Amino acid sequence: MLSALERVARLRAEQELKKLAAFRRHVLAAHEQVEASRAAMAQSYAADAPLSVPEARMANAQAGRAARDLARAQAELARMQPRFDQMRERAGREFGRAEVLAEMADAALTRARQKRDRELSGE
Repeated sequence: MLSALERVARLRAEQELKKLAAFRRHVLAAHEQVEASRAAMAQSYAADAPLSVPEARMANAQAGRAARDLARAQAELARMQPRFDQMRERAGREFGRAEVLAEMADAALTRARQKRDRELSGE
């Protein structure tokens, strides 16, 4: 009975881990977007040469766009993080449950073997 429960728990744990892996890819993409936006913003402020008025306007527009992109990417990542943490916790709990059931099944099997060995030896 415990091994059947363990198999079910392993399937559930595997399912949760797959969900977590898929969501993790989205979180990593959001991290990459944040870093790309930071790099774009830093690049827009990195010009050392003096700018003409039209060039300064263009640089200012690019910096503004980069700042908005960065804010949007950070907000998206912040929105995703709590769900990612919950999914990671759920996957860990399911994996732990499967491990405990496996240990319990092993212990029950060991006890059954010991009992059988005692009965065979006449103890």
